[in-house]
Amino acid sequence: MANPRQLRSLIFNSSFGAATVALAIAFLLVAVAPQPAQAQTYSVIHNFSGGEDGGTPEAGVTLDGAGNLYGTASIGGDGYGTAYKLKRSGSNWLLDPLFSFDLSDGGLPRARVIFGRNGTLYGTTAEGGTYGPGTVFNLRPFPTVCKTSICPWMETVLYNFTGGADGAYPGFGDLLLDPAGNIYNTTFAGGNGNGVVYKLTPSGGGYAESVLYSFSGPDGSGPLSGVISDSAGNLYGTTYA
Repeated sequence: MANPRQLRSLIFNSSFGAATVALAIAFLLVAVAPQPAQAQTYSVIHNFSGGEDGGTPEAGVTLDGAGNLYGTASIGGDGYGTAYKLKRSGSNWLLDPLFSFDLSDGGLPRARVIFGRNGTLYGTTAEGGTYGPGTVFNLRPFPTVCKTSICPWMETVLYNFTGGADGAYPGFGDLLLDPAGNIYNTTFAGGNGNGVVYKLTPSGGGYAESVLYSFSGPDGSGPLSGVISDSAGNLYGTTYA
């Protein structure tokens, strides 16, 4: 099975081509009711440059109650990806870089950011952190009122993966947060070498990790997506191989 770096190269090269890897767009499709379903308009609301705003977004966006969009880009910023906000300004959209990853605090964010009950953002990086194979992080505004057009947020790393039994290289899956504040997701590698399903539990001002399942190969390998839960608390997901 390809490792995450090989897989990343494969996805980038097959999807975009090496010359256009940093070029991507955010877009908007508008249905015009009550016209037929095919009556749509398409608008590019941001062209990523690969610089401060980021490049090669691999995840979708998250919408807040005010209609702003939040997402991640896997490269750009300080070189290891960004988290951003797109907000309306009249008929235009303005991108606000919320955070730029420098590898020590995470790198290569490949999944969406999602809102927790406290109104802050949660997400993962596929690389970086203290040990190298990725992080789970939280982003929130600074406590002081921002008086400029660009308002960065501050990051807290909730968990640093070691690459061992606890897992390594979180993939494209959204985090799942339950009402008690626990966090669930998967890693592409680690555990028995084929990835894990894990749970992060609030503990002593931080988070403690427990591995719920470690894949061995015949039962699945390399989960790239997240998990969902039913009303009984059972988790469902997929493996890449």
